[in-house]
Amino acid sequence: MNRLFISLLMLMILVLSLPAFAEEEKQEPNKNENFFKMSIEQLMETPIVVSASRQEQKLNELSVPATVITAEDIHYSGLTSIPEVLRFAAGVDVVRLDRSRYMVGVRGLESTVSDRTLVLINGRSTLDPVFGTSWMELPVLMEDIERIEIIRGPGGAVWGSNAYTGVINIITKKPEDAKGVFASTTINEFGDSYTHLRYGGVDKNFSWRVSAGYEGLEDSDAAGAGKMMSKYPYLNSYMGFDAYEARDFFRSQKFDTDFGYKISDDTKLSFGAAYSGSEGGSREFVGYFPQHNFLTSMTRLYSRIDHRFDENTNGYLQWFGNFADFDNSYVIRRYAFNENDLEGQINFKPNDKHNVSVGGNLRWVHITSDNASLMNESVFNDETYDEYWAGLYVVDRFKLSDRWTLEGQARIDHFSKTQTDWSARAAALYALDEEKNHILRFAYGRSFRAGSTSLREYNLTGLGGLFNVHGIGSELKNENIYSLEAGYTGKFSENLSLSLNTFYQRMERLIGAVNRVDIIGYVPVTTSTFVNTGGANCYGAEVELKTKIDNKSNLSAWYTYHNLALEHYTQIIRSFIPARHEAGLTYRRFVDENWVFNTNYSYMGVSRAYDTSSVGDIQFSPFNKTQVINRLDLTLSRKFNKGSGEFMIGVADVFNKTSPAASDFNNFTGLETPARTFFVRLQLKF
Repeated sequence: MNRLFISLLMLMILVLSLPAFAEEEKQEPNKNENFFKMSIEQLMETPIVVSASRQEQKLNELSVPATVITAEDIHYSGLTSIPEVLRFAAGVDVVRLDRSRYMVGVRGLESTVSDRTLVLINGRSTLDPVFGTSWMELPVLMEDIERIEIIRGPGGAVWGSNAYTGVINIITKKPEDAKGVFASTTINEFGDSYTHLRYGGVDKNFSWRVSAGYEGLEDSDAAGAGKMMSKYPYLNSYMGFDAYEARDFFRSQKFDTDFGYKISDDTKLSFGAAYSGSEGGSREFVGYFPQHNFLTSMTRLYSRIDHRFDENTNGYLQWFGNFADFDNSYVIRRYAFNENDLEGQINFKPNDKHNVSVGGNLRWVHITSDNASLMNESVFNDETYDEYWAGLYVVDRFKLSDRWTLEGQARIDHFSKTQTDWSARAAALYALDEEKNHILRFAYGRSFRAGSTSLREYNLTGLGGLFNVHGIGSELKNENIYSLEAGYTGKFSENLSLSLNTFYQRMERLIGAVNRVDIIGYVPVTTSTFVNTGGANCYGAEVELKTKIDNKSNLSAWYTYHNLALEHYTQIIRSFIPARHEAGLTYRRFVDENWVFNTNYSYMGVSRAYDTSSVGDIQFSPFNKTQVINRLDLTLSRKFNKGSGEFMIGVADVFNKTSPAASDFNNFTGLETPARTFFVRLQLKF
């Protein structure tokens, strides 16, 4: 209630300040920032994408399928977390475990220790080298996001390891596109709050964007849900399950800055710092529930210089660092990592037909861990790890004729603790008409996934020795994926566009677990070992349609079919396979110059999981598959005070009062979470 009172107080202060804002002389708003003033024609413009080849390209001319979530999509959704926004993107599977934990995967294969989908912020990796991406701890604020680019299919030819099934690149607004003061606060019926303050500006050659925010989420029980479910009822007495209570509250403070300095007409320096500090309730892990809060801190720094050598040649040199500290007593007492990356790229045109990019990176990471007990907590073979990764890549886009375009991408990476591996992409694009409104695409891709430190060096003894988990070090081989793709993009008019993509993927050496059960004194003891379990075949199709219905409305819709078949039924890959059928729809109507109505709908079919259970449990345990998810969100917003303010009311997940319990592979329990949520939001710009 204290957090609710603080949020309401901030809301009142902002409202009472409106007269003062009205007296201010209004500056002409930036096009990217004042998106609720943009026309339908502007909203229908073809987006520019950089994540497909590290070159700026139009969305309909890429060598790989892609979806772009725009700032307008994020804004009118009213949502305050990136995974919730990703639910409404084609080809992305999202499963919520509790109020602050999500599993996200492009074309499936998601888990909490998820690194088959590479997640970037402005092209800079967010992956925790131990456990993958922690979505809610990322130091980025929703209204600072310019767009989210989602690449479906192997992306390792330009990004390297772990761009296995796809890439999610979160691109934030440049300082010059976020000028002035911005304030936003969102409050829902449960007392959750999300507040964002920003100040940006330009002064001669210097530009800046400074943002700060706070998010507070009540635990599921306080939010009208919180029912605990047992995955293995016969273990309840060992776990002390009857004493479990929902403790999934979450609080986070975030700070993000971005600065630019124009040294000359040809040279620009950029640098910035971001920080997030989070606290939340503990969770059960392999039957262990310590009832202690977790604490995390994450700092991201970067410095980059861009230079144009001549009309046909430009490049950049960049350093970035990720520094994090995690106190997760339910998993590991404490671990921390320092990660530094130095990379550069040069782009040039040998002639009018070629666009070439050459680049590489050197990344080194230092990991430390500290354990209080060998029982119930994850333990690494060593307390300290020093690892490095070096990669080189080249991209060549060649205009063979007025109709034919070829693109080749190749990359090689060396890892000090695993092995050297390579990635590639070869694509041919054919324009069916001179205006290039209708384009066919044929492509081949290869990528790999290198096993993280947790998979290679992980050891656990849980439930008094009844469950044991082990890694096998450098013997764990990289996963490989090969992809054949065909696609079509068509612009039938200024108001209608269509994208159709099909693919076949062959996955080899998937990393999972093998289980051995030993009977010791009439007690079954299970030992799981991380190994390469075998391969899988996956094929599917994805359709996306966008249309402008009239001068005030636009509609986008998509449907995906994904079918993944493992080599054998008992193959344990420790991730969810993609749901076969998924669909989504977004409808937005600009009722008049002040009112906007938005609706988002998504459907996700059943997604099955293969974990460390026995075959019988795989067949009958409800935790081994997700439920069918029908999600409908509605928002209505109104701008006021001559466009400097906006008020929104909305409801998320209209159909469902609560979401059923879901569980990851190292959890023996699941937690019902709240679903239907009413909220209000106030935003001001001046």
